[in-house]
Amino acid sequence: MAASVRVPVNASIWDWITRIGSLKGLSPDDQRNIERWRAGETDPTVNQLSQFSRKLRIPFGYFFLNEPIEDTPAVFAHRTIANAAIVKPSRDLIDTISDMQAIQDWVRQDALETGLERLPFVGSCPVGRVTVAMLAQKIRQVLGLSLKWFVKNGRSLSAEDAFATLRGCCENAGVVVMLNGIVGDNTHRPLDAQEFRAFALIDEYAPLIFINRTDSRRGQLFSLAHEIAHIWVGAEELYNDTYHYASNAPVEVLCNAVAAELLIPRSLFNERWQDAVRNCIDAPDAVEVLAREFPVSQVVIARRALDGMMISEQEYQSIVDKSRRHWDVQKTSGGSGGNYYNTKQSRLDHRFLERLAASVSEGRTSYEEAYRLTGSNRKTFPKILDSMGERGR
Repeated sequence: MAASVRVPVNASIWDWITRIGSLKGLSPDDQRNIERWRAGETDPTVNQLSQFSRKLRIPFGYFFLNEPIEDTPAVFAHRTIANAAIVKPSRDLIDTISDMQAIQDWVRQDALETGLERLPFVGSCPVGRVTVAMLAQKIRQVLGLSLKWFVKNGRSLSAEDAFATLRGCCENAGVVVMLNGIVGDNTHRPLDAQEFRAFALIDEYAPLIFINRTDSRRGQLFSLAHEIAHIWVGAEELYNDTYHYASNAPVEVLCNAVAAELLIPRSLFNERWQDAVRNCIDAPDAVEVLAREFPVSQVVIARRALDGMMISEQEYQSIVDKSRRHWDVQKTSGGSGGNYYNTKQSRLDHRFLERLAASVSEGRTSYEEAYRLTGSNRKTFPKILDSMGERGR
């Protein structure tokens, strides 16, 4: 049997694989086996290598390389300042980026095959060429957003509804927006919002934004607005910043400020803050009131107030600390899984799904490729499309 065939693996490959792999799933016996194989006392079987591939979360083919390769995604080099202490990406992050790159490659190829033109706004506003107000206005024009786009029928949208609205505008403009809190469909591999909140992959035909669903609802919305700015700037990024973090990188300063301007326009914010002051509301209460009027967290409101010298640094830090304690409690409270197909289609960009379905029906993309790109199969793929159709009606 092929599974019992023993395969020699170079010691340098073992050193590399245990350096880049996820060691959490290894038992003491596994560790001892690796040491024996590394020392050349015996060789692993194909079946053992297959098992270790799953445990270490690395591709099976890595064991057969002659020498190590660099498999860290290029976007990892563009992580935000707050993320600089993370010296290597997790396998969960690497696999997620790999999955998104495959989708981006397909969308780009589909655009070229169907004669779509490149998107002129991608990279149209490099750092140093635009002000915050100019860039925010350019984004509003392309996405069809009014200054008060997050207000409907006189009421502010929830963070969830505001996210759906902004995401829909991005999709209509040609920006692919993906959302997930796990690696693919593997519920045993949750993504970590402490490692990354979002990332942006730049392409003139298929710009892609990925949002980590394990972040808070308002955090997801701010990350989306931030990454939208990155698309216009034309700079890839792995985002683990927050608006309250004082970044010195020019691109991050710009994108954070643009995100804030899209979600809390300065003119509207100043007006509402002055109303609160006239009503003799103190700073913490004013922050709480405005957080109900804009689809952002109290921390983002407080940062806006701090930047405008409306609150003190001490008041601001107190609000940040309180918010962190609240978020820690929320993270441990858990949540329901919901309908599988609704959850599945909500992870995927709707325009991407529509184009993929059309390509399959026209014979340009195989069903196997469609299943691979969507993490589905012959049974689930049609139901995902049906779920999307039901939500659109």
